[in-house]
Amino acid sequence: MLAQIALRLLLAPVGFVCGLLAGFATLAAISASALGDVALFPDEVALLGMDFAVGAWTMAFLFAPLVGAPAMVAVIIGEMFAIRTWTYYAVVGALTAALPWALLPSGVDGPLFQPVQVLACGFVGGLVHWLVAGRSAGVVEPEPAPPSQPPH
Repeated sequence: MLAQIALRLLLAPVGFVCGLLAGFATLAAISASALGDVALFPDEVALLGMDFAVGAWTMAFLFAPLVGAPAMVAVIIGEMFAIRTWTYYAVVGALTAALPWALLPSGVDGPLFQPVQVLACGFVGGLVHWLVAGRSAGVVEPEPAPPSQPPH
């Protein structure tokens, strides 16, 4: 029982970080799709890839508190009630990705994404969390042994 709790305490944050990085990788892929019309030299492509990689890690650490608070509440609820469906994690991931985006003031300059793109990033992040940690959410109580029947 104690080993299961320790495993859950390890898997839930690992799944959260993997989901967060997958969501940011999805955001980077969506951003890179707009660069398809630009002719780049190979060294520029390598630099652009490095910028996306460094940018994804930076974004993950900067936005983890914004996205992390509601997502961690959802993960704790999933663990407490042993919710193991992929739809729960995908929908909650999409909603927690949209929450900070929806709180932005309307006059903010910068890279703004369409709502579908933001929801897609959260959906992917939620699915990755489900793959890593959500499928086995909750501590499973051992089933009691069936009572032995005397032979007839």
